[in-house]
Amino acid sequence: MLKDLGFVELLDEIASKSPAPGGGSAAGLAGATGCSLVMMVCNLTIGKKKYADVRDEVEGILHEVTGLRGQFISLIDEDTEAFKRLFEFFKIKEMTAEQEAGMKEAEAEAIAVPQRTMVAALAAMKAAAKLAPIGNKNAISDVGVGVHFLHTAFRGGELNVKINLAGKDEPLRRTYEEWLAEMNSGFTAAYESAVSAVNKRLG
Repeated sequence: MLKDLGFVELLDEIASKSPAPGGGSAAGLAGATGCSLVMMVCNLTIGKKKYADVRDEVEGILHEVTGLRGQFISLIDEDTEAFKRLFEFFKIKEMTAEQEAGMKEAEAEAIAVPQRTMVAALAAMKAAAKLAPIGNKNAISDVGVGVHFLHTAFRGGELNVKINLAGKDEPLRRTYEEWLAEMNSGFTAAYESAVSAVNKRLG
């Protein structure tokens, strides 16, 4: 599995001429990296006398983001698997009814995976926005870097939803576009809140 590769090996897989792993898996990697940075700042805050009054809140953030990182790590492989499954149907010239049904399922999963990336990125961004005003100030720049990795994860997921909607009928596209608009609204608010808090504490 991709998640079990060494870091350089994974980057080499992404860089190869194979179309998968591609942007979707890279979005998962970005999300996992962003979560790791948020977790690091949590760990640098918990146990410090100066931040004793926010310990419980930061521990809650750490627990939440640890789970989200696990989701992102799984999504690295899920995206590649979804693409490969769908790609197999592209090779079939004349499909049976069963194969057509299978292709529709594969198309739906190819959209569902980056949707899950976006959902995880939004949750992690909200957690980062909660941490930014209260986490260890000496590591506030690390929260900021994590925020931008999570931004990349969200936008990467969004792009992969959109490309997999290409050629779909208008009613289906409209349903997904409404969902994307709602997600974008929530994400933009969380992102701006996190960036504002980071910049304020940087001085």
